[in-house]
Amino acid sequence: MKKSVSYFLFLFVSTFLLISFTVLGQSHDATVKHEFKNFRIAANLGHTYIPSATFGNDRDFVAIPVLGLDFQYWFNPKWGLALKNDIEIANYVVDDKENGAVIRNNPVIMALPVLFSPWDNQFTFILGPGIELESHENFFVFRAGVGSEFEVGNHWDFAPEIIYDLKDGHINSLTIAIGVGKKF
Repeated sequence: MKKSVSYFLFLFVSTFLLISFTVLGQSHDATVKHEFKNFRIAANLGHTYIPSATFGNDRDFVAIPVLGLDFQYWFNPKWGLALKNDIEIANYVVDDKENGAVIRNNPVIMALPVLFSPWDNQFTFILGPGIELESHENFFVFRAGVGSEFEVGNHWDFAPEIIYDLKDGHINSLTIAIGVGKKF
């Protein structure tokens, strides 16, 4: 357990340090103009922590690998809409207040959040509903998070994000992911 908690904390702190150093190190030149692109597609890789999840009788820290695919449409530089799709690559059990233990076999989460980027530093807030699809039982999901996009050239970007999901009204999960995206 100690090793996985250390790994999670290392990943969390590293992501925030990377974001902080990149934002603080940016310079804005008034003569440089970036061409606005409405569409963005991104592939994400991360881990999610679900406090009520267990692998059988193992009550240790559970970090579940997650793969994601995002489709975004930006109405203007501040407002957008996304289809965020994630698959949790694990079979685990969650404690459900109403039904006791519920088995989750590689659930797929589909969310339709609103995107809001209020500042020029590329931070984006994510908020919206979704559904977790799984063969035993589907859950309603409320998703909130924050991400950032760092352009690396030719409208390609590197995008760390932190996402909180509230599943079925009482199951919490926290996801830290890193994505690679392309605007067009």
